[in-house]
Amino acid sequence: MSKKPIHKFNGGRGATLCKICRKIITEGLTEDLYCDDCGGVKPEYVLTRQDGLVKAGLAAKWIEWNEDGSGKALHESPAVGRSFVLDLDGPFMYTWMTSHVTEIISESDTQIEFKTKNSTYTLNINHEK
Repeated sequence: MSKKPIHKFNGGRGATLCKICRKIITEGLTEDLYCDDCGGVKPEYVLTRQDGLVKAGLAAKWIEWNEDGSGKALHESPAVGRSFVLDLDGPFMYTWMTSHVTEIISESDTQIEFKTKNSTYTLNINHEK
């Protein structure tokens, strides 16, 4: 995971976001990486897209879809046709969601490499608590 803080605009003003929960740490720009609640907790899941984009989180699921595009079921494991979602917290709240998986390149207890309709990803899984 990148060691750079997340800087975004919040109503036209700068803000720094927590790298885990994406909560605003402070208005303005700081070099802090984590909010007080997350305090440097190592994320359990780190998703890296082939172009270098990195997303980290504490929870992961795989969404199975109905033919009409609505969500059918959540799963713990990948499969072709499912989408990966990081930190799902309600139907419209999540850190990141991929398009449909088209190929699972490799899979182990600590890493899953997969392709979607749009990109290639590596998901690293930290089982240490």
